[in-house]
Amino acid sequence: MTGFNMSEWVARPPKAVFDFITSPENAPKIVQSVTSMVKLTEGSVRVGTRYRETRLMNGKEQHAELEIVELEPTRKYAVRNVTGGIETVYRYKFEPEGDGTRVDLVCELSAGGIKKLMLPLVAAILKKEDGDHLQRVKKVLEA
Repeated sequence: MTGFNMSEWVARPPKAVFDFITSPENAPKIVQSVTSMVKLTEGSVRVGTRYRETRLMNGKEQHAELEIVELEPTRKYAVRNVTGGIETVYRYKFEPEGDGTRVDLVCELSAGGIKKLMLPLVAAILKKEDGDHLQRVKKVLEA
């Protein structure tokens, strides 16, 4: 598997951290380049719910469609995106630790054919772009 891992401890209970990370209106607070996250599907949030994420990258708006692929309130959350034949899955795990929450994030990248060769580069770009977002969650929730 190509991708990266990160972990952060947040001085808030798992429900508070889970709710913050999974609320689309908080996406711009979590990832600096995200300008909006809009729910595309009707009904309650569940596996299969889709969002359109808008980011400002190099002065241009970029759109991506994200789909929830795993959802276990206060414990697990995963979103998937496929762009240009490269699949990206961000998997979050929330565990009580002391008087707060340990958040573990695993970014998994996959592709077929020649695109597999691009995965290390894509992983590096994503880590640079999104690599501080657990620290941003910590900062906002502990403020």
